[in-house]
Parts: sequence; structure tokens; C-alpha cells
Amino acid sequence: MLKKGISKTTIVFLVLMVLFFTSQINLSLLSRSNVSEASSIPKSRPGLIVNEKREEKPASSSTHSGNVNRTREDRPTRSPPHSLSEVKRPITCDCSHNDYDLWFINGPTLLDPSTSTFFTTGPTISTSPDFAVKFRPYPRKTDERARSKVNELTLTSAPPRSSCGITHSSPAIVFSTGGYTGNFYHQFNDGLLALYITINSLSLNRDVILTVTNWSDWWAQKYADLLHRFTKHPIINMDNQTRTHCFPSAIVGLMTHGPLAVDPTLTQHKTLLDFHALLESTYSPRGKHVSTLKSKGARPQLVLVNRKNGVGREILNLKEALKAIEEVGFKAIVFEPKRNGTVGDTYRLLHGSHAMLAVHGAAMTHLLFLRVGMVLGEIVPIGTDWLAKTFYEKPARVLGLEYMKYKIEVNESSLAEKYGANDLVLKNPQAFVNGDWPKAKVYMKTQNVKLDMVRFRKYLKEVFVKAKRFMDKEG
Repeated sequence: MLKKGISKTTIVFLVLMVLFFTSQINLSLLSRSNVSEASSIPKSRPGLIVNEKREEKPASSSTHSGNVNRTREDRPTRSPPHSLSEVKRPITCDCSHNDYDLWFINGPTLLDPSTSTFFTTGPTISTSPDFAVKFRPYPRKTDERARSKVNELTLTSAPPRSSCGITHSSPAIVFSTGGYTGNFYHQFNDGLLALYITINSLSLNRDVILTVTNWSDWWAQKYADLLHRFTKHPIINMDNQTRTHCFPSAIVGLMTHGPLAVDPTLTQHKTLLDFHALLESTYSPRGKHVSTLKSKGARPQLVLVNRKNGVGREILNLKEALKAIEEVGFKAIVFEPKRNGTVGDTYRLLHGSHAMLAVHGAAMTHLLFLRVGMVLGEIVPIGTDWLAKTFYEKPARVLGLEYMKYKIEVNESSLAEKYGANDLVLKNPQAFVNGDWPKAKVYMKTQNVKLDMVRFRKYLKEVFVKAKRFMDKEG
């Protein structure tokens, strides 16, 4: 019997209300599970996959319905997903940065080198349409000139047409040595330093396979020793592969933190000093500098890095400058960088010296090879003050170098002869350029330097005092 006061109609009403709310909750969950991958790409860094510690080997796997079928022992171990959305989104992007995008394939990945395409091959619970994106893996995403020199890759969740030719047990990190890689500054900032930042930010610990497009033999040979400090695996040249490659996951692109900069809050507390130490352990493995100045009464050694390429910022009175350098007490060495030069030899020359001097330009990147406390001199032409401070003075101070600027005056610039000393080009470079970067080429490409020997000698004497003090202390 029903208790007094409760009618059958009331009970039926309550049951109907419970069924109604239950159906609404189920519909909400269902709608969440059907979000299209192409409609929203998360911009957060996904969890990394834990990989098996096994050597690369040819695979006998086949594809079926877009998924690579592997035996249990071939299948890489995966860490549990952080959320349902990560399982159903095989391709994600950290696209929130000004200078770079970083794409992630969050599971088994097949590279078809014949089409420069990376396919996702792992199972997902998503029923959304296939997703695809084209991407140039170079960390200057707004620089169209640089991007035009970088191969375009495709990342897609569509099923691959091929099975695995070679299976790897470690994730791939994919990047390009195109762009501005012919320039020494960009070899480091857009390449080697960016690679260091990316590996440390993602805690990859050398268990990663470097997969390179726009491959250059000279680059691979020049930096072979350093590259193998980033990975314990063979490096893949994407451009000459004839077989497909399978990875447990892939990271496409590199991260940068600014001009020769490393942000320790984003790299497991690594800094530019740690990268500097990596270079030292690579090219001076005993941790000792190489110096030929062992005799009593030896003079400090100054290396003048000379621009001799016919594209501006040359020292027109180089012989006079070298004579002045010697007369103030230095042993002077002229170094002219070459693209195929041996990094180890260059490193030991500069690391074993007491001062380095160069006109503003990519050669100033050699500051990474100097010992902490050395003197770094930069000759700063008209119109390059901001560039000199941002690209070289700041990182030099981070590395503990004695940075000493020689700012040329109007009469020392070759532009004075062309435009006249009172022209806006020389009197107010900032107003002349006015945000139009191509105009700045007049300072970078057509300007040469004729040093005022009176001013330059005075500057050299100050450099000598600090270099001598460094030599007496450090050898």
C-alpha cells in the first residue's frame, strides 16, 4: 500500500523526471566525444610516449584500415593518456608562439619519404574526418623568405598506403636545415641551439631520432660531433630515403627563445651557460683550453675575425688595424671563417685565446666558443646598434664575457662618401628605416668601415688591460 499523502501520479512524475535528466547527461557526454579534430587543434604540449629500449630493425608489419598491425613485442609502450581528448586527437599543435610552431603526432607514426608525409597509424576513438596539415619545420614562422627555402611536409590522420619498412623504438624529431642555415648565426640560433632547447624542454634525453629535411652533407659533416651529443641513434636524411620509417611518435619543428637565448623556466632549468658547457665538452673534452702561450712574458692573444666576402662591413684599413693591435701588446691572429671549416679547430683557436674582435655580423656568434671571462670586442657600424645589443651583447653578458663595444663614428663609415655626413641615412638611421626592414640593408650590405686609428688605439689599450688580466688569471 502507498503511504498516505503520496499519490500514484506523483510517483510516476518523479520517475519520468529521473529518466529525463539521465538522458540529458548521456547526450552531453556523447556530444563531447564527437568533436571534430579538424575543427579545433589544442595548443598545449601533449604527454610524451615512453619508448622501448630496443635497436631499430626492419619491420614486418602491415597496414589495415589505416592502422599499422604489429606483434606485441614490436609495439612501443605508451604512457596512459592524460585525458580522453589526447587519445582522440592524434595530431596536435603548440601554435601559440611568435617565432615557431611545434606539431606533435601523439602515437605511432609512419613516414613516407616519397611524399614527405607523416601518417598517424595508432588507434583512436574519434570518428571525425581525416585531418591534414602542411608545415615547414623551421623556427621562423613569419619569415616568408626563410620559409621559401624549407621543404613542406604533410601531417595527416588519413590511413597510409604503405606498411612500415624500418621500425624505430624512439620518437622522431623532425626539422629542416634549409632556411638561413648557410649563415653561421642561423646554424646555431635556428638549428643547433633550437635543437638543444627542444630536446631539453621535452626531456628527451638523447633517446630521439633526428630526422632532417633539406639535408646538406657539409652541415652533417661539420657538426657531426655535436649532433651525436643530442642523440644516441643514427641521423636520418629524409631526402634520400627509399623505405618508409615508423616511430612511436613524432615532434615536427624546433623551439627558439630569441637571439642566442635559453629560457631556464622552459628547459628544465637549462641556460645558455649549459649549452656553452656542452660545446666545451664536445670540442675540448678534457675541459682544458688549448693555448700556445706558455712561455714567461707571453703576450695576450687576440683573434680578429675578418669579414672578406664582398657584401659589406669589411675593415678597409685592416693592415693598419693589425699593426695597432700588435703595437699595444697583443699577439694578433686573423681568422676568416669558411663554411667547410673544422669546428673543432676553430673552437680550440678561440677558446685558447684571450680576446676576440669582429665587426658586427654572423661571425660574432663565435662568442659561444670563448672562455668565461674573455674579452669580446664588437665593432658596431652605423645603424646596427640595436642589432649588436640584442643579438650579441646580451648573450655575451649571460656567458660572463667582457663585452667591449667600439661604436664607429660617421667619418669611419663608407656611407659618408656616398650620402654625405649630414644625410638622414647617417644622422638618424632609425628615422631612415622607419620600420621598413629592407631599408636597413644599406647598413648591413653596403657599409664598410675605415677605422680612425687614434680612437681605435685608445679602445685597444682598454681591451688589452682586460685581456692581460684574464691571461694572468686563467692562462
